[in-house]
Amino acid sequence: MMNNKSEKRRLHWNEAQQPGLAAHNPGSKVRQTRVCCEGDDTPLKELPLSLQEKWTQREKQTAEGRQISGWDWKQNQRLAHRKLSQETHNILSAWKLWKKPLHEIEGCFGSGCVSYFILLRFLFFLNFIFVPLFAGFVLVPTSFFNKTPEVPAVETLNQTTDIQCKNFSYRTQGAATQTEKVFLDIFTGEGILETSFLFYGHYRFLDTMGLGYSIRMAYLLTILGYLILCFLWVGRRMVASRIQRQWHSRYYLTAFSSRIFAGWDFCVRDMDAVSLKQHSISNCLKMELQEVSRHQQKQQQSGKEKAVLTLIRLLLNALILALTSAAFYCIYLATEVSQDFEQNRSSTETFSRRVVTQYLPPIIISLVNFFLPYVFGALVRYEGYSPSVEVNLTLLRSVLLKLAGLGMFLFSLGQKVLCVGNRDDSNCLTCGYNKLYQCWETSIGQEMYKMTVFNFLSTIGVTLLVSLPRRLMVDHTSWKLAQWIGKEEFLIPQNILDIVYEQTVIWCGMFYSPLLPLLNCVFLFIIFYVKKYTLCHICKPSKRMFRASSSRFFFQFILFLGLMMALCPLTYIITKFRPSRACGLFVDYATAWQVVHESISTRLPVNAQRFLNYIGSEAFAFPLLTILCLVLIAYISRIAKNRETIEQLKNLVVMQAWDKSYLEQELSKVLKETWLGGSNQTLQTVDLPEAPAQSTSPHSSLLQSAS
Repeated sequence: MMNNKSEKRRLHWNEAQQPGLAAHNPGSKVRQTRVCCEGDDTPLKELPLSLQEKWTQREKQTAEGRQISGWDWKQNQRLAHRKLSQETHNILSAWKLWKKPLHEIEGCFGSGCVSYFILLRFLFFLNFIFVPLFAGFVLVPTSFFNKTPEVPAVETLNQTTDIQCKNFSYRTQGAATQTEKVFLDIFTGEGILETSFLFYGHYRFLDTMGLGYSIRMAYLLTILGYLILCFLWVGRRMVASRIQRQWHSRYYLTAFSSRIFAGWDFCVRDMDAVSLKQHSISNCLKMELQEVSRHQQKQQQSGKEKAVLTLIRLLLNALILALTSAAFYCIYLATEVSQDFEQNRSSTETFSRRVVTQYLPPIIISLVNFFLPYVFGALVRYEGYSPSVEVNLTLLRSVLLKLAGLGMFLFSLGQKVLCVGNRDDSNCLTCGYNKLYQCWETSIGQEMYKMTVFNFLSTIGVTLLVSLPRRLMVDHTSWKLAQWIGKEEFLIPQNILDIVYEQTVIWCGMFYSPLLPLLNCVFLFIIFYVKKYTLCHICKPSKRMFRASSSRFFFQFILFLGLMMALCPLTYIITKFRPSRACGLFVDYATAWQVVHESISTRLPVNAQRFLNYIGSEAFAFPLLTILCLVLIAYISRIAKNRETIEQLKNLVVMQAWDKSYLEQELSKVLKETWLGGSNQTLQTVDLPEAPAQSTSPHSSLLQSAS
């Protein structure tokens, strides 16, 4: 049987390769194929048939009851699995949050505007994931075991602790009215909120009735595990959105052609957005021309002009550094004044003064973040950079300002509460931290809570009190000032920086106020609809269209920086500073991380302890660092090789272009001579450009050899 099949195949291919009309006749070839396949179990993939004929052959085999080959069975399984995955994806996407509004925004304003709302949705889910984790591992067990007395079930490790470190009582709102007390509790996190699950001080060590469940370990590892999950998730998105920056020489530019032939956003369907996109492409072309012109001017600058420009840049950077330092000093003073007022306040203070004083640091930080970026944008015009560099440099300075401002606030708060850099202070010697802050974790959590609330209120307030009246003035008045100001632009980079800054605040404060992510979910849900209404009805899209594909990596990198900025101080505090002795889960330990060491030494087998100790030792760190260095060297070598290959391919493309040009010229000459000799008619041809004799291009030698 096998010999007959092999003979049929051999005869078929021999006949197909015979010269002559019969061998090249499609009908004859199909007939031969059909004849040779009768009674043959050859897989349909290997048969030289069209797709329609393969389907017919499959139906015939199925009708005859013939067994499908192994390859066909695998293919069917693969198709079924793909179909099931697609159906599952469709079902899940139908329930995806804000799917329809995102499509509407993308259709009216393009992919650039929708990128802001997609990032906002990502942050919403990133915060929402923490809620079931914390509820399942901490809140539910705490509520279940809350029937037991809320006192430490183990003896205090340090019996000589001074009573001054445990003299803690919740603060009241003094002589304020009932309405004022409610508002103060909501806006300051004191009163009833201070005794709730919102802050660290509410959680106490509870007896688990011999079940072996540690609330302390659950609290610590849930928060750290969530931050590690955020690290992996944000890092993955950052790597996935990274766009390789391909270097193009000045003699092989594709910016103009890509703008003209591939710059249109086909998601745009609104006529105003279409007109805006047309102006955007025009502005982008103008910017590219300015880039080329500025590059030529830079090449023609004399040494004196370059020295003057360098001096101007140094002076402007010194001015920017001075303004930033002054802003940081204002943040430091605001934190000092606010904390001193909190410790020395009296019950006769007015409601408005208490609110303003407690919100003084967030107010100063918001003013700094609002005004200084405009100053940076005005000063960068005198530094002599190209338009694209001006935008990127201003954005980079704004990012550093926001993150550094928050870092200064955290440092000043740590210096005041944890005595960072001031351990010899009389208030810090007794407890290991400032004894005026008996439950210092709750105090820091209240500051982060006030920052979160103020950021949300400022977003809503700017929309209702600034953007909306400005739009109404422009639409319903004929004042020259209002018409000159015009409608507010929806600036996507600034809005993205705002929500990244707010998320950084959440990460910084979630250990001290573990329900901040839940609160941020509520705020982000409201902000989505507020920003959607602002974009569609109040503001106009920015004239400088935002390219989501090219800037997505930058904003993901900023989000990653914010996460690292929150993770590093938190890790340092957990491993180095003494927890509060008057409240919280870790009153019996020198550091919060000591709970992990105790659990490892008492709950795990000896072999597991040795393994974990080896992982945390220098003997494991050194070979791990060596392996990582080798992997990094391998990747760097691979990147360098890829860049070299890309340059070679660019050279090849240029050479092929000149080869085609040369062949067209030669063909035109031959055709011209032939037609003139045959019919004495003149053939008009288009002269193609000659390759330059002396080119300053880095590919000049290649071009000359190609021509």
